Amino acid sequence: MEEHNELDVLSETNYIDVLKDILETFMNEATDIAVQVMNSDIVQDGTEILSQVGEAVSGAIKSLKVAQKIASIPTALYMKKFERYCKGLTTIPLEKRQKYMKLLGKEKFNKESVFVLNVINRIEENEKIPLFLKILNAKMDGFIDDNEYHRLMILTDRTLYSDLLYLKDNITEDPVKLNSDSDYGLASSGLLVTAGNEWVEGMDDADNGVRFNYTLAAKKMAYIFFGVECAMKPSNKGITILVAASNEEVEEQLNELFK
Repeated sequence: MEEHNELDVLSETNYIDVLKDILETFMNEATDIAVQVMNSDIVQDGTEILSQVGEAVSGAIKSLKVAQKIASIPTALYMKKFERYCKGLTTIPLEKRQKYMKLLGKEKFNKESVFVLNVINRIEENEKIPLFLKILNAKMDGFIDDNEYHRLMILTDRTLYSDLLYLKDNITEDPVKLNSDSDYGLASSGLLVTAGNEWVEGMDDADNGVRFNYTLAAKKMAYIFFGVECAMKPSNKGITILVAASNEEVEEQLNELFK
């Protein structure tokens, strides 16, 4: 009977608010013990859970489990991703999370949590969730600012996981030729951009001489995700960058041609 009442209460509550509250509790109080409780196959009563993780985290775990029970199939899939994200938060030291939350403040956290919930909702590859947490950790460390945090989260969301893994072994500070599907995928995602043209002997369809640079965002992602370091500024060695002539230069060239 008690469980039925919990389901009724949660179903009448704003679902987003419930998830935000769970997220806030995990940010402020959860440790790896909470993950052990969530992963345990042993049925534990409320008193036992409370003694292990505390009242707030116990309540958050309870709300999470109840939410999963009443979820429709699409929502159930989302809840699995959300649960994985919450568990992953405990890999970031609690003291660091608490300090971050204090600096962030309640109002800004509410906005940030909605952003995170939306990003989690969009992803189709659950393997990206640990990458989101690494981006959050980088923000806590001051390696990236708020705007970069949002940008890297969105770029991670819209780039194939296999293409993100490709960065680990292939990112370079120098211009590159597009050779693989991952190269083209990264270019499509905006992580590789045109650098200019390189003179190629016997230029043909296989190599038209166009070269690309990894963006600053791509290089920061490679460092955050995999610890791969490279020069943030490309050398553009051997690259000719075409610059549009000004109106005055065009007029001067025409006058020179027809004088």
